[in-house]
Amino acid sequence: MSDEAEENGSYEVCLRCAEPNLEGTSRCQKCGSPLDPSARDHPWEMKTANHHAYTDAASPKVKPIIFWGAWLYFGPSALFTIYLLFTNFKDYLSGDSFIELDTNTLFAFALPFGYGILSIWALWSVTKGYLGR
Repeated sequence: MSDEAEENGSYEVCLRCAEPNLEGTSRCQKCGSPLDPSARDHPWEMKTANHHAYTDAASPKVKPIIFWGAWLYFGPSALFTIYLLFTNFKDYLSGDSFIELDTNTLFAFALPFGYGILSIWALWSVTKGYLGR
């Protein structure tokens, strides 16, 4: 900040880092946050700032209760789906399959298989958020 701004008292204080900036400056000299009141509300402006407050609020770390709850809820169906896929595929390749692949069987397995795939995706997503990016 210049001495002239200090003498005249014409400066703006950044709301993020409390750094005084020259009046009329669009971004903070220290953290890069927008100083314009209307720019503070725009996600693009806040994303380009160097401060981590916005990015932490936009993508928070998953809490342990959510992590373990997701594993308790989706874990059994995901593991069972993986088990069924591997055992049925192995049996089908060896010719020992007890399941005949016709349209009725495919329709009967479509919903549980879809739920199993969604369970795997949910577990992957929550685990990635819990362990960090």
